[in-house]
Amino acid sequence: MERVKKRKAGFTFTEALVVAAIACSLMIVIQALFSHTVRVTMKGQDNLDSIRAASLLFSSLRRDMLHFVSLSTGGAVATIDLGTEMIPDSATYSRILALKTRTEQITYSLVEDSGKNYVERVLQSVSKPSLQRKLFGVPRMKDFGVLFIRMPDTVSALVRNTGRLLVRVSVDSEDARFPSCEIKLSSVFFSDRLSDCNWNYLDF
Repeated sequence: MERVKKRKAGFTFTEALVVAAIACSLMIVIQALFSHTVRVTMKGQDNLDSIRAASLLFSSLRRDMLHFVSLSTGGAVATIDLGTEMIPDSATYSRILALKTRTEQITYSLVEDSGKNYVERVLQSVSKPSLQRKLFGVPRMKDFGVLFIRMPDTVSALVRNTGRLLVRVSVDSEDARFPSCEIKLSSVFFSDRLSDCNWNYLDF
């Protein structure tokens, strides 16, 4: 009687190689997608941390400007022509802002400590002769700049310059986990006391 040989179930060597190659390719694709998602998430969190920290600085500036009687940007002034809204490329920002109230003198400036940049707020009060210092740390901050902007405004058919104070914080991430990218966080402050007719409030 002739016996019929049955083929054993299983993969041949060639089939196993093909399956392994496909599995490796899928793992590489999944790993690349996962890494990209992690980088995007980290970058978003990185920017969010900087925005939150900068907002604390802008809030402090806003409170201090409610009662100022004198303001100085260290000579950083730019004039915008009537009909335009762009800041001239030649505008130079100052790294120091000085505010005076009736009883206090407040200065914001860029300082460096242990290789990191901070914005330092220094308060000198009549009631407290000793200086009061506070540091605002914005993650990966590279620069801090202030600029006084003169903008023409028409009031009762008369054109006069009104003032705006632009405060800018530049953040440049150098984390090796994702490409370097610079973002600029800025805030514009308005006040009726920053117009030409109130020249005594400006101390350039």
